[in-house]
Amino acid sequence: MMAVSVCSLAQDNKESDNKDWEPIGVWPFAYKNFRVAKVETGIFNKKETSLPCNLHVGKNALWFSKDGETLMEAVPENIRKVTFENGDVYMPVGSTSTLGKMIYEGELEGGIARVFMVKRVDQRAVDQAYIDYLNKTQNILQGGSSTYMSALADAGVNDEPSKKPVPLITTFYYYFKGDLFEATTKNILNHIRPERKKEYRAYTRKAEVLSYSEKSMMGVWNDFFVKY
Repeated sequence: MMAVSVCSLAQDNKESDNKDWEPIGVWPFAYKNFRVAKVETGIFNKKETSLPCNLHVGKNALWFSKDGETLMEAVPENIRKVTFENGDVYMPVGSTSTLGKMIYEGELEGGIARVFMVKRVDQRAVDQAYIDYLNKTQNILQGGSSTYMSALADAGVNDEPSKKPVPLITTFYYYFKGDLFEATTKNILNHIRPERKKEYRAYTRKAEVLSYSEKSMMGVWNDFFVKY
């Protein structure tokens, strides 16, 4: 683990309720406050540590603090599992050790089965937001002092992208019969029973499955994997 930045954990323990919280540019974390989590590391030399943690959505990495002041980023290759005190569980997903939130775990077809939800920053949307903001600012400045002062009164015009929610892309992964795969139509068709492929195609037309919706993707999971 290595230190990456130093700042005060001023938000820690101020508010335990994470309802309606969205990561913003100046605080790009999955949770509003750092909260205690049990971190399981190592493969052969397994270790468990409990300390304040949070998920950095920009880096898709676990950050923690030992002293309440210094923020550190965990080495992703060492993490096996992160369990927050509110019950949220994260595990590495894929070869890049991206941390995914586990939203289902059970035993199916004689083995462990899981569903993960991964949130990544939509960098294209972030870049476009800054371009739009710079263009808007430039237009205000070119309008003269009276236009500038008038625009300042408009909170929407003067709102910097760094203070707004970070645009995110949500992706789901299924772990079934020892195989981890992104929950795309092609991959799902390759993993369900051959005789149910026609049924799945009809299901997607009828139900309008949304690949970014937890409700949609859990619906597919329950209907075609739990009921394999």
